[in-house]
Amino acid sequence: MNRFQTHIDKIKNYLLAVITLFITFGVNAQFYNKEYVSKILVKKNSEFFTFAASAENITPTDIDLKYDFSLYQTDANNNVTRSNQSDLFFLKGNEKKVLSTVTVNYNTEGKITLVLMLYDSDDKPVGQDRIELSSEKGYQEIIKDKLSPQEEAISQDQAAPQDGYIMNGLVVENALTKAGRDFYKYFYSEYYNRGIQTIKNIVIDEVPGRMRSTRISVKIDDQLLWQFFSQPKKSYLQSMAKTALDRCIAYLQQLQKQKDNTLTQY
Repeated sequence: MNRFQTHIDKIKNYLLAVITLFITFGVNAQFYNKEYVSKILVKKNSEFFTFAASAENITPTDIDLKYDFSLYQTDANNNVTRSNQSDLFFLKGNEKKVLSTVTVNYNTEGKITLVLMLYDSDDKPVGQDRIELSSEKGYQEIIKDKLSPQEEAISQDQAAPQDGYIMNGLVVENALTKAGRDFYKYFYSEYYNRGIQTIKNIVIDEVPGRMRSTRISVKIDDQLLWQFFSQPKKSYLQSMAKTALDRCIAYLQQLQKQKDNTLTQY
């Protein structure tokens, strides 16, 4: 009898936790991801998913935040296990960064829920995202992927192709010299590591400049966001790449705010 009651109590506790989680996400979703956006990025490999917890500051002000990245796994007997990664971090104005990653094998059994939460210095939740997976078909597949506000706006503004696939933007290189190609390499590395997702193309142009140097520019939609005279020094090019990407992110965030305001007016 005691073992049976213990099993019932475990199921009740699990259901209570799940209900609380859904209520929290459903009722408070409108208050999250307004200034600090949390997003679980997904990458598929040959044998497993890689989930990356990312945070984006869409304000110009630097901020100290805390993230909590949890994985809940439920087996056939409704036993729930939880693994968790949590830490404090610093986010500059208009910066986006990847905080942590976790992998899930396709052959893992049971239901899996990943939850990412962001908290401010007063432990107030300011960002959230959640993904659910199920192995009902014999392998893990994503059954619910909650979009960020930015992606929801994109989906409203752009009809999906017939195959359901939306092409992400490209980083286009028009380099003339080794310095230009090195800048592109450093820029794209930052772009990839920060998990940037946009339908806009970023164009890097290099043209002859003064004396023996060249001029490198970074544009989105023909809008010049950063330009400089090249130098072969690695640290200089890496610094320029980071600054240029920061300008791109700020510009993309500005476009998104304009789109959100337009949608609100209507």
